[in-house]
Amino acid sequence: MFTEITWAMYLRVTAAALFIYYTLLLLKFYFPQIRASLSNGSLAFSHTHLAMEANAATAIMEGKGNLTPTGEFNEPGYNDYEIIEEMVERVKGALKEASEGNLPPDVLLANLKAIVNDYPVLSKSSFRPSINEFIATECQQHGFTAVTEDIAEQLWRTV
Repeated sequence: MFTEITWAMYLRVTAAALFIYYTLLLLKFYFPQIRASLSNGSLAFSHTHLAMEANAATAIMEGKGNLTPTGEFNEPGYNDYEIIEEMVERVKGALKEASEGNLPPDVLLANLKAIVNDYPVLSKSSFRPSINEFIATECQQHGFTAVTEDIAEQLWRTV
C-alpha cells in the first residue's frame, strides 16, 4: 500500500514533525522566561531571578506582597494563576487545621477572611466567582456545610 515511502523517509518526517510540535509547545509555555533570559544576555535562568520569586512568595505568605492593580506582581514571572494556586494551598491548609482541631465555623470564617484579605488583587479578578465556589466546595468536603458561595462572597467585603 505504501510502497513509495521508505522507513527512513517515514522516520525523518516523523522526527521533523515531533521537533516542530515540541518546539511550538515549549514556546507556548516558556516564551516569557526565554524572552527574559535572552534580554538579560544569558540563555540560562539566573539564580537571582529564582531568588526574587522565592522572596515574593514569602512576602505574600506574610501579607506583604507587592501587588499592582492589574493582578500581577511587580516581580517578573507572577500572574493571577500563581497567586490563586498559593491562595488555594493556604485555604486547604486552613481547612485541614480546622477539621483536625474541630474549630467552630466562626473561627474558620475568620481564618478564611484573613487569607482572602492577603490577596486584595484577586477581589477584582475575573476568577473571584470560581474562588468562591472552590472555598464553598472545600468547606463542605471538610464538614463545614454552613459555608456557601454567598458566605464566601461576603469574605471579600472588607477587601
